[in-house]
Amino acid sequence: MKRDDLLAGTRPEITGGRIILSGADGFDGYEIMEYKGMVWGISVRAKDMGQDCAMNCKQMTGGELDSYTRLGDESRQQSIDRMIGMAARQKANGIINVEFALAGAKEGASQVVVHGTAVLIRPVIGYVPVGAIGNILADIEEHIDTVAKK
Repeated sequence: MKRDDLLAGTRPEITGGRIILSGADGFDGYEIMEYKGMVWGISVRAKDMGQDCAMNCKQMTGGELDSYTRLGDESRQQSIDRMIGMAARQKANGIINVEFALAGAKEGASQVVVHGTAVLIRPVIGYVPVGAIGNILADIEEHIDTVAKK
């Protein structure tokens, strides 16, 4: 994709098994061609007893509970990976309305549920961004033109 095309609002095709995610009900510059259905991913993970004990002690002294932070990150990523895998099996290239539900980190286990709607999308032909996105892209393009003239 050429920079000028991106600046003008042209969006790339989402191909090759790639899947993009959004918490919104669509993607700027793309149209939804088909709704594939609900997709989700669940991860429930626990740290070992030693790490759990160390984190309980750290709660008394204060500071970040590093082990729990890593546990949350690992759980979140695994649940996203599972949701994307489910969407791929449905031949989707996008997931909209992505939401997370988290539970249990202080009990030494982390449960993450992520869900959304798998969709098949394609770029809008001749798309011109409007509002804030359009203004930002127009400012960038104007700045590039100004620099090029110097």
